[in-house]
Amino acid sequence: MTQVNRSESQDMKQDIRRSDNTVMVEIEKLRQEISRLNQDIHDLQISLSTTAEHGDLIEAQLYETNLKLQEEVVVRQRAEATLNALFEIISKERDDLEIIVQTIVEHGDVVDNQWYQKLREATRLANFDSLTQIANRLKFDGHLTKQWKQMTREQSSLSILLCDIDYFKQYNDTYGHVMGDGCLKKVARALNETLSRPTDLVARYGGEEFAAVLPQTGEEGALRVAERMQMAIAHLEIPHASSSINPYVTVSIGVASAIPQPQRSYDSLVDEADQFLYRAKQQGRNRIVYRGKA
Repeated sequence: MTQVNRSESQDMKQDIRRSDNTVMVEIEKLRQEISRLNQDIHDLQISLSTTAEHGDLIEAQLYETNLKLQEEVVVRQRAEATLNALFEIISKERDDLEIIVQTIVEHGDVVDNQWYQKLREATRLANFDSLTQIANRLKFDGHLTKQWKQMTREQSSLSILLCDIDYFKQYNDTYGHVMGDGCLKKVARALNETLSRPTDLVARYGGEEFAAVLPQTGEEGALRVAERMQMAIAHLEIPHASSSINPYVTVSIGVASAIPQPQRSYDSLVDEADQFLYRAKQQGRNRIVYRGKA
């Protein structure tokens, strides 16, 4: 019996040791699980803390995004309304255009004639000075350009006259601008009447200054025209009490002539005439100055 009891006692001890080992293993597992849970709890606490810290920022961003979306909706609504309005306008204009086209088809000859008359009138207004009713600076430049090219091809002389009313500022100061306008009209008409060829042109160059283009005309012929101009103004006998050279209105004229060359611009000829006009004023006014008498 003693031998058996000892054997049983040893078996029990072994069972207890095995049981203890099992318990230790389970305890270790529990410790590891607790450690993992603690780590998860720590991570969750950090996450919650971060969310709390940035919650206001996220909320503000969401609010701003919402506002932008609302603004885009309003903009799109306005754009849609504008497009609808434009569509209505275009539709109406299309209807109006169809009516105009139909009218043109039905009354084409009358409409063509009316437009032709309006075009002629618009062209006339664009090329003539409203006060003096002679050609304006635009017409002068266009005509000079055309004649310069033509004379270049023909190698024929071209002359330019620049004419200025002497002491015109003093005339205005003495008689007033209404009388001054009347004086300009009379002078312009007189200068224009001295020309007879269709290619010759007198224009109001600016203020009280006039200019003439004389194609196929050399210096000698240009001087004769300038003399006729001075005589025509003298015959008007427009009183000028403020003139220091004559009791009537007079003019000073600069004359420049040349045979145009391809490499030369007509501006040089205009500049030359302007220089001679300046010298005519310096030399006492009421005179003609040209290259041979500069």
